[in-house]
Amino acid sequence: MGNKYEKIVALRREFHRCAETGWLEFETTIKIIKYLMSFGYEVKYGKEIHGERIGLPDNDIIEKHRDTISTDADFDVSEILDGYTGAVAILDTHRDGPVIALRFDIDANGIEESNDKDHRANMEGFASKNPNAMHACGHDGHIALGLAVAEQLAKEKHHLSGKYMLIFQPAEEGVRGAKSIVESGILRDADYLVSGHIGLGAEENEVVCGTIGFLATSKLDIYFEGKPAHAGANPEIGKNALLAASICALNLHTLTQFGSGMSRLNVGILKAGTARNIVPHKAFMEIETRGENEDINRLLLQKVHHVIEGSAKSFDVKYRVVEAGGAPAYNSYPEDFIDGLAEILKKKGMKVTIGKSLGASEDITYMMNEVEKNGGKSVYLMFGTKLAAPHHNNRFDFDESVLSLAYEAYLEIIRSLL
Repeated sequence: MGNKYEKIVALRREFHRCAETGWLEFETTIKIIKYLMSFGYEVKYGKEIHGERIGLPDNDIIEKHRDTISTDADFDVSEILDGYTGAVAILDTHRDGPVIALRFDIDANGIEESNDKDHRANMEGFASKNPNAMHACGHDGHIALGLAVAEQLAKEKHHLSGKYMLIFQPAEEGVRGAKSIVESGILRDADYLVSGHIGLGAEENEVVCGTIGFLATSKLDIYFEGKPAHAGANPEIGKNALLAASICALNLHTLTQFGSGMSRLNVGILKAGTARNIVPHKAFMEIETRGENEDINRLLLQKVHHVIEGSAKSFDVKYRVVEAGGAPAYNSYPEDFIDGLAEILKKKGMKVTIGKSLGASEDITYMMNEVEKNGGKSVYLMFGTKLAAPHHNNRFDFDESVLSLAYEAYLEIIRSLL
């Protein structure tokens, strides 16, 4: 692949340096749009590609990040800087053919990248410049792949037919961004949707075609509010939000027994109190649920809300629950379609496995369900590679040769759909 591979690697490292978390991908989005425009694409961005956004950062976080980045561009970036991040590139050949959508997620994780000297991003000078933001899930590679595929399709435009939409989606972490883009209607006419992920359950140099096992999930932020009081002089007049949250956390973890399928629940964050001598009057929790199907996750959520309400009543505190993210399950498996794509990749000498389970959640399911509801077909790929550390670890890194494998797989699949 030569020079093309080197360009994809350079793009991956460029975006690794400017890692930004969900709804804060300001510099990332602006860079993506600049590249797409230079390739000759019509680019949609800002409010026109979004519906309702959930799980937004606080305004002060948005403003602080806005002040730390370069926003130099010859197009209006005001809506991007308000958190309407991401972009959709349109390539219309004006010849009869299918509408093919490709989705690439662009956000980073909210963790501090390792400063270990033997971490490759440090050794080779492409570590994240932003505090508490790191591409620890491979989305920097996804951006690079999306741009490389976009450039190649633009070069081949006169030999192609149909219409292409390349969706650079924000806020996949926390499963927030896909729902907003689907609500914009951008996928309404899509005949095919293709997406994928570096790593995950795939073995080294393996392409998983037709990934299954996408779990339904809900992300909730829970606020308890009580009443402060002197912990020594008059604790009886206080209302303890910390105890309400603690009892809630313990009881939530008893809820995942379902004979009809697998479920998961995790309390990821619990913060409470102000000082050792004050009855804690505020508590905050971040939790998530997952279910093998929609019914399980829905029933689990009902139980969750009962536990939250009961915990609050037990300590006479107020509570508030905010939806911070979510994604539906995906249980479709168009066997003939997937088998056909797998054969095409095998003929190109690729090691292909069909139908391996993700066993987790990904908000691409909003898009896959939307396309298939309208009569289209979708496929999700996984690209196996050697990892330096697991996904979402601050030493995460992948063997960049997987970028060549993924690039070729995307192009072969796209060409087969014409």
